[in-house]
Amino acid sequence: MRAASVIDLLAIGFSRRESDVALAEPMARKALQRFGSLKSLGEAGATDLTAATGLENFEVLRAQALIEIGRRCAKNNRGEITSIDSPDDVFELLSYLQGEKREHFVAILLDAKSQVMRVANIHIGTLTASIVGPREVFREAIRDGASSIIVAHNHPSGDPSPSPEDVEVTHKLIEIGQMLDIPVLDHIIIGERRALSLREGIEFGGQVGSNRINFARESTGYARSAGGGAWPLPEAGPARG
Repeated sequence: MRAASVIDLLAIGFSRRESDVALAEPMARKALQRFGSLKSLGEAGATDLTAATGLENFEVLRAQALIEIGRRCAKNNRGEITSIDSPDDVFELLSYLQGEKREHFVAILLDAKSQVMRVANIHIGTLTASIVGPREVFREAIRDGASSIIVAHNHPSGDPSPSPEDVEVTHKLIEIGQMLDIPVLDHIIIGERRALSLREGIEFGGQVGSNRINFARESTGYARSAGGGAWPLPEAGPARG
């Protein structure tokens, strides 16, 4: 199946029986041309899919279910990154947040060797200091015995520039982390194909792994931040409209 093209896979998904696959290929090609990409096709509603393919209601539902299975498998495929040394590692670990239509706030729980223990989902929705409070974030870290954390969230607009709310939340988390001796090493904002490290005040992205910064060797790096010292934040962008 790995060698199959997108058209082949769609044709199989659109088919009831093996004998239908060849007949479904033109339908699959037309659907992909209509929506422009597999991502857009997966986000299409049942009515649009029916109009583009001529499939019946249950056939459309089955195709959507298969696409959703693939999407969820991709989101759960996070085992390759086991340690965090740089913002690029965070971007790669959480790349599944790109394109999400709602904000997802997560905390990466790290052990004493900066190994990823797990990614804790904290909140889905608009980010404010009153909703994403230290209690919700550090409850997960304390329960799992994390030595430090990195928090991150996505901007559905695709622009990773920090808002005043982002900076306010980060200040509060840093302060509580120092008190609990569970330092917040960074806050990463994920946009479309790029992200921003609030700790470094730099934007990065593009091809995953490019412009890698080895923080383990830098005085400002994650590995040297175990003491929980304060770190400067960039100026915030405009408030969300």
